[in-house]
Amino acid sequence: MIHRGSGVPTPPRRLLIAAAALLAAACSRERAPATVAAPAPRHVLLVTIDTLRADRLGCYGAVDVATPNLDRLAREGGMAPEALVHVPLTRPSHVSIFTGLYPSQHGVRDNISPPLAADVPTLASVFKAAGFRTSGFVSSIVLSAQSGLSRGFDDYSDRFDVGTDDARFLDTLQRRGDITTTEATAWLAERVQDRTFTWVHLYDPHDPYEPPEPYASRYADRPYDGEVAWSDELIGRIDSALTRLGIRDQTLMVVTSDHGEGLGEHQEPVHGFFVYQTTLRVPFIVRGPGVVAGARIPALFRSVDLFPTLLDLARVSAPSSSETQSRPGRSRAAPLRGEPVAADEDTSFAESLTPKIHYGWSDLRAIVDGRWKYVLAPRPELYDLARDPSEQSNLIDTEPARSRALRAALERHLATESAPAGSRASTGPVPADVVEKLGALGYVAVGGAPDPSAAGADPKDKIGEYRTFNRLLREGLVALREERYADSAERFRALASHGVDSFEAHYYYGRALAGLRRWREAGAQFEQAIPRLPAFSASYLALADCRKEAGDLAGAVRALERGRNAVRTDARLQRRLAELRRDSGDFAAAERDFRETIARDPAEASQWNSLGMLVGARGDLVEAERLFREAIGREPHEARYTYNLGLTLERQHRPAEAAAMFRKTLVNDPTFAAARDRLAELGNQ
Repeated sequence: MIHRGSGVPTPPRRLLIAAAALLAAACSRERAPATVAAPAPRHVLLVTIDTLRADRLGCYGAVDVATPNLDRLAREGGMAPEALVHVPLTRPSHVSIFTGLYPSQHGVRDNISPPLAADVPTLASVFKAAGFRTSGFVSSIVLSAQSGLSRGFDDYSDRFDVGTDDARFLDTLQRRGDITTTEATAWLAERVQDRTFTWVHLYDPHDPYEPPEPYASRYADRPYDGEVAWSDELIGRIDSALTRLGIRDQTLMVVTSDHGEGLGEHQEPVHGFFVYQTTLRVPFIVRGPGVVAGARIPALFRSVDLFPTLLDLARVSAPSSSETQSRPGRSRAAPLRGEPVAADEDTSFAESLTPKIHYGWSDLRAIVDGRWKYVLAPRPELYDLARDPSEQSNLIDTEPARSRALRAALERHLATESAPAGSRASTGPVPADVVEKLGALGYVAVGGAPDPSAAGADPKDKIGEYRTFNRLLREGLVALREERYADSAERFRALASHGVDSFEAHYYYGRALAGLRRWREAGAQFEQAIPRLPAFSASYLALADCRKEAGDLAGAVRALERGRNAVRTDARLQRRLAELRRDSGDFAAAERDFRETIARDPAEASQWNSLGMLVGARGDLVEAERLFREAIGREPHEARYTYNLGLTLERQHRPAEAAAMFRKTLVNDPTFAAARDRLAELGNQ
């Protein structure tokens, strides 16, 4: 029963969202009686379908998108008619799924961020500790190992080389779901006798919407729906593989999503900006041992509830730590097992920091309590989700008492955010290629307000500008990747003309100008990018390159020294500094820097070679030989290294060994004329 507001407003109550439950029941069958002591699952399979709106599935009421496999999964198992995420962004939402923590607790608030802190337990680490073999197969660079989500997995597949038949930039950032599912089921096929926890991430419904045939033709005017139908086919393929392997009945299979998609509603084309239900409401479907067919969770299900629910259904003990005490989720396994439960509601919280941390506008916070939803913004919003699920009628003026009560509850929650955003995340640098690739997907990094007078502006008033900025950013990055530097520079110049003062606007404008060899202008852009993201190593490296190309070696050295002091974990800065000092003739300082770099990060072969050249030049041939051999051990097919070792051996009067190295050099590079000359000279001796 839906409790409707009376003439006198009352404080918010935790209510059963019955309307959605009745709708979901239309695709369910008669609930079977609960069984006693169902066996624990041998295999646990978590599938997250990126960017999947719940209302696009038949079991959630859709009538014009074919999702027979997901609908069958819901019939044979259970589901949550109402499930919400806490942030409409891929990385932070997945971290909430895997940790059972709100973004403010785990510290990952954006798609571009340092990795999850190493002391936060994840589903993978808990299952691994319980003796499960663990594997993860992700389809987007957003969830690469850099995210921190690979921790706890025995095998983690985050490769995005999709072949040479389609070399568009975006295809280097993601892979089609059929590749991911094939890899995951092959892994399972080799471990049917083990206890396993497997995560499969499908990215197909994410923009750009490019479903394969026959879905491209069937949904020609609705490509997003085509991607949903294609993802449903992939679920069917996974289910068929479980049957073929004989483990279907032993597998607890969960399907959910990290967020939905705007699809133009509220003028939001994709996701990540607003906190409307279009991007917060997702499916939650589960089938497997102990789950009663047709079961429904008679309460709001939150992403933070997945962690305890999955462990409960798998009969795996949750970690006992101080972190557990603050974990806000609760297990919803009881109704899935068919056990009677009270129709109690937990409050859910959501956030979008994108408008604030990227543009200097106001952030958005939301609370959902029963049928009521309150959005904290400069112009706050209140919606009755039972009567107005599309959030078209703002009741902030007609329900003042309810609005005050919900706002007070939300502010109490915000008061528990005892640390600033990102404080729980690791402090390691974000790799340059990650920032660039995520930017091409429309994700952006920390920036400043495009217009100081707009600081704290309501995002509802800025959606048009936001769409323009993201279009220019994406077009500029794709042009940069394709080395169309003039086109790229024009896009970033346009961003600057709009007053955008973000890190990416300056950094990528600098990259485009450097491609045009306009070194001084490029350097000026990198100088402006650095204070906006001080821990980003590539900015200092690019600035040093500009200074060097402009003939200012001293300025290049100063840029790298700044970078080394700001990002002490990135050995590239020290390595480049050593190279510059070598090139400027300061050999003693260069040798010192190379040795420090090698002590910090010995993997890079070129630094061993460079140090060997310096040591050999001052006459220490024994040490030089050792250093060149270290370089060759790391990169045996590099002709420069074998040639340098040959020269060193020749200087030590070991002609036979030197000749062998020169011959190896010519194998590595038949055009290496100097090696051929040295061989000829040795032959005449």
